[in-house]
Amino acid sequence: MTSVGLLLLRLVAGGTLMVHGYPKLFGGPGQKAPEPMAKLLGSNYPAAVEAGGPKAFAQNLERMGVPQPELAAYLSGLAEFGGGLLLAVGAFTGIASAAVIFNMAVAVQKVHWKVGFYGQGGYEFPALLAAAVATIGLSGPGALSLSGSRARR
Repeated sequence: MTSVGLLLLRLVAGGTLMVHGYPKLFGGPGQKAPEPMAKLLGSNYPAAVEAGGPKAFAQNLERMGVPQPELAAYLSGLAEFGGGLLLAVGAFTGIASAAVIFNMAVAVQKVHWKVGFYGQGGYEFPALLAAAVATIGLSGPGALSLSGSRARR
């Protein structure tokens, strides 16, 4: 049952990270969310994709004082989308976990800390994602994963 629990945690945490990273990497003016994603994720998602993109995200990071905002925008999007994908399938989970945890720590420090833990803009959501990802990183992905299937061979 532990492997089923880890699978569920990987799919939900990894999927959540992917849908947050997608607009950062692939969004921007004129970009559309794929129809299945738009239907599944709701009416707010297409607008997030169109308003997103590396350039828009880099501008936000620059306003926050993040050094090298263009590079940071791509790395953050890659940590979320790519890290989420790796976590969901259960491959390279140690590396993916480290990237996501670092990304969430920066988000908390730069954006959410001043609001506090609870409420709109607080750090409860990035803290929860970081804790879920840390659990996967510390526990391993479980037997129902790409890494687990390779280990059985």
